[in-house]
Amino acid sequence: MEKTFHPPKAMLFTAITFHKSPHLSIAIEDLLDKLMPGEWTILGPYPFSDITDYYKKEMGPDLYKIYALNLKNISLENSAGYKLKSNLIEDDYRINGKRTFNIDPGFLTHFNFTLLTTKGYSHRIYLGHGIWSEVTLFYQNKHFHSLPWTYPDYKNPLLLQFLEKERNKFVK
Repeated sequence: MEKTFHPPKAMLFTAITFHKSPHLSIAIEDLLDKLMPGEWTILGPYPFSDITDYYKKEMGPDLYKIYALNLKNISLENSAGYKLKSNLIEDDYRINGKRTFNIDPGFLTHFNFTLLTTKGYSHRIYLGHGIWSEVTLFYQNKHFHSLPWTYPDYKNPLLLQFLEKERNKFVK
């Protein structure tokens, strides 16, 4: 019989898609702090509307996206809670029923990068409470690599370098 071990250390990740506007009712840093207090390292913002128009109907054109990692370790056993919390934060800032932010949490470990979602699919594992986990990138030979279902913006070399740099700090 194999022994069980504690889950690996992980860092909370989140991506936030938003409309860059002077009327933005909250700073991105405040949204990150609501998700999890602590020090965040941020990549971006980058134009996102050029990559997909998936959110255009709900959030409008000219969207931007940031990617961020919280520098504290998290427990993977309760990772679904971050997606539940992100949904509540999104709800707090809806205007006429439409989101003003899309918050996509996930986590970084020494061997993969995973996103959390409310949508099930063949390559996603159910965690409970209506939340699924998707391995988006795997780490091998000193680099992150995409999978057939990896979203285009997560294949961006700048994001891969960012995750690799933070992962290298994290595993030391």
